[in-house]
Amino acid sequence: MKVRLARYAGFCMGVRRAMELALTQAHHAQGPVFTYGPLIHNPQVLDLLESKGIRVLSEIPPPGSVDGGTVIIRAHGVPPQDKQRLKAAGFSRVVEGTCPRVIRVQAIIARAARRGADVIIVGDASHPEVVGLMGHSQGRGRVVSRPEEVAQLPPLSDVVVAAQTTQTGENLAAIVAALEKRFGAVEVHQTICEATHRRQDEVKNLAGEVDAVVVVGGRSSGNTQRLAQVAADLGKPVFAVETAEELPREKLARLDTVGVTAGASTPNWLIKRVLRELGTLRSEGEGHGSYLLRRVFRFFVRSQLLVALGAALMTCAASLLQGMRPHLSLAATAFFYIYAMHILNHFLDKEAGQYNDPDRAQFLIKHRVFLIGSGIFSAAAALALCLVLGPWPFVIVSLISLLGILYSVPVVPAALSRRLKFASLKDIPGSKTVSAAGAWAVVVAALPAVTLGVWNPAALLLAFVYTTVLVFCRCAVFDVLDVQGDLVVGKETIPIMLGEKGTLRLVSWLLAALALLMLLAPLAGLPAGLCWLLLLPVAGLATMQRVLSRGDLLPGTMGEALVDGNFWLAGVLALAWWVF
Repeated sequence: MKVRLARYAGFCMGVRRAMELALTQAHHAQGPVFTYGPLIHNPQVLDLLESKGIRVLSEIPPPGSVDGGTVIIRAHGVPPQDKQRLKAAGFSRVVEGTCPRVIRVQAIIARAARRGADVIIVGDASHPEVVGLMGHSQGRGRVVSRPEEVAQLPPLSDVVVAAQTTQTGENLAAIVAALEKRFGAVEVHQTICEATHRRQDEVKNLAGEVDAVVVVGGRSSGNTQRLAQVAADLGKPVFAVETAEELPREKLARLDTVGVTAGASTPNWLIKRVLRELGTLRSEGEGHGSYLLRRVFRFFVRSQLLVALGAALMTCAASLLQGMRPHLSLAATAFFYIYAMHILNHFLDKEAGQYNDPDRAQFLIKHRVFLIGSGIFSAAAALALCLVLGPWPFVIVSLISLLGILYSVPVVPAALSRRLKFASLKDIPGSKTVSAAGAWAVVVAALPAVTLGVWNPAALLLAFVYTTVLVFCRCAVFDVLDVQGDLVVGKETIPIMLGEKGTLRLVSWLLAALALLMLLAPLAGLPAGLCWLLLLPVAGLATMQRVLSRGDLLPGTMGEALVDGNFWLAGVLALAWWVF
């Protein structure tokens, strides 16, 4: 079965911001943390927040009855008087979680009310956003949900129209036409969120290219319901689900192509679980050979065999770059070490994996015994090979292995950790990405020079930097895709520190600098042909960074394979240069 994911599926900017605020408060705030009303319209997210100690405050306590704590304003916004009442209740902090787009609508309505205009709010009267907007209208607001309701309005003058940010453009246009017919010229503000327009337009295009549409999101989410309605109005079968367990597998198996979209309050991990479930389905039109090949490919990627073999090939490239012949034992050492490091780290990081990559998480559970056993065997094999290669290779790999083991272990004394804000290496912001890149570079680039005793400082530095930058950028791109799950478990990754756009800019600059370095490397006496051939993996990784960040490719095994395939490409190109 072919699955197409809408580019704009999932959290919108406002919901993402509210979630980041809530999770940051959960990990760092002193005292209890509440949200005033449900933060967003998604029951799975609300359950998650509750598990993090964030409780929903349904009613505002009496003045002075609360002794501190933090309360977060929901993404939909609230009436201004509610914020004053929350402060009067005794909360030490009232955090503004209202979507900036909603704040803009609130400001438009407040200005119109101050000048004495009659404000028409197009939306659902019971929706929390509309309730909050009405609170800013100073008693001059009226809610209209359908064009037919315009006839029931009293005589109005100086009419100002604003819409709930998740309304459909068609409904707004119809109501404005009815208002103009009755009251003449009206002042209309285009307040429907651009993300809402994009999602609805995208669903229209998607529905024309697939056999059915799966809409993922909470049943109480208005924008999710509207997405489902848009697809249904085009005559396509629509399956609206909150979780992957609700997918009608038998009906979907009869289809060849399925489109997937999600409401603005749907987190990435729920979308990924739906994609994983769809990916396991074998449609009636798929042959046995194709299905078997797909399963083998998935095992090859998920078991980390692909990336480990990439490390072995990268070792060949690094050796040739330093003027050494490829050494099978060194390539095997890199394979075993990287395989062990990746497998065992995935098991240590399984909490975040449940959110970041549900498919991998299920794979790890299913093959747990084999993977842990092979990971331990690989670590031992890497050390055994190093022992044969010499004392220094053994010492080096033993030390970086020890650092890997201690990575998650609290090694900083409690008194000092409170001051430093970290107790183990993994608590240091960005340490996972930096340490992974460093470990790869030591095994792939430095170990051959130490083992064979070939010292060419310029070549060693180039091989070390080349490996470090490629691996760092690889990890950073995956960290960007995993940012929601990392926020949930409190990991301080580079995208959480710099932001997703900042991280992608950093990756772009690093790859550009590496490309320039490879172009100029022949000036230091390094082989021009090899240096310039190794520009192709740099370009390949830059391309994949753009493709994945734009959502042009589904997250999962194919994206991972195309990223890690650049390590294969580097090794194959280097070996081809050496042979020919």
